[in-house]
Amino acid sequence: MTLSSVAMFPARVIVTGASGHLGGWIAAILVERGHEVLGTSGPGEDPRDIRDRLVAAGVDRRRFDMVTLDLLAEEDLAGLLAGREALIHVAAPIPLHLPEASPSMLRAAREGTRRILESAATAGVRRIVSTSSIMAAVYGPGHGSPGLLQETDWSAPETEPMTAYAIAKTEAERESWRCATELALDLTVVNPGVLLGPGLTGSVSASLNVFHEALAGRATISPRVLLPVADVRDVARLHVDALAAPASIGERIFCVSEQVWLIDLIEMIRAESGLDTLPAPRLLHDELARKIADSFSMLRYLRYDIGESRAIDRGKAAKLVGARWRPLAETVRDTIAYLREVFPDLRQPAGSAPRPIVKAPV
Repeated sequence: MTLSSVAMFPARVIVTGASGHLGGWIAAILVERGHEVLGTSGPGEDPRDIRDRLVAAGVDRRRFDMVTLDLLAEEDLAGLLAGREALIHVAAPIPLHLPEASPSMLRAAREGTRRILESAATAGVRRIVSTSSIMAAVYGPGHGSPGLLQETDWSAPETEPMTAYAIAKTEAERESWRCATELALDLTVVNPGVLLGPGLTGSVSASLNVFHEALAGRATISPRVLLPVADVRDVARLHVDALAAPASIGERIFCVSEQVWLIDLIEMIRAESGLDTLPAPRLLHDELARKIADSFSMLRYLRYDIGESRAIDRGKAAKLVGARWRPLAETVRDTIAYLREVFPDLRQPAGSAPRPIVKAPV
């Protein structure tokens, strides 16, 4: 890998998936640091509406704009990237809720990744930070072992049981590394855990489903699942810091602030909600939890994690890019406030004023 793109920190950056939970914060932080940012939204989204939401949240309109991008459409992606000096690729060409064992989903993950990276190379954009997932590492031969999970570990779709989403994230990341080698790209990959925290665009990712279920009084049961979590704002900052860090080139970086049992997270949500009427969750035995996992949206994508408790190495993020993490209690409070703004039907504590939403920049 060359360091050509790092000699001058990129001033003009494109952020795919800027309409989403993570991408919106990345765009906001880049603009706050003085960069000119072009964000992309997915098919069916209104880029002007998303741009206006981000501007209302504090993003400087003079250095920010949004366009629509379909990673699988027959269009000139290189033209979109022309004149940019870096790419932060957050968008996934696949939704979370698709049938299991979907060949089209896996093909979309690989082809969407390859198209955007090949187009970047064609446009002369060599510095790239790409978002993967901790799911691309946890389901390997050591899954369930007491050893420490590290960035050298990879999930193994060909041998280990995994959800189709986890397989797609693994295949997409492997494709990104293949492209980086073939095209001489300066690539960094960030592997976040479960992203919590408020959004800026009104989007609600699947990872916030547990909050919605708890606040609605429906989180009455919980499997033994140890969640690797991080605040979306901290993960966004890590992406931007990695972009400026030559030491991060060629590296995978786990992005996990801590690991928390799901039942404990639900209890934190109850405690921070201000509602004494929310039911306490009941812990499920592992065998029963596995049997009913596919019947509950909150469990479906965690069914292969039930009963597992492997520790995750979090040292590289701090060593390479100086990662800093907010207290989980702060993240929980801000997430509750955000969801109550997005979903007005969620109950508020009696006689309380709504908590102000955190705005950009951070």
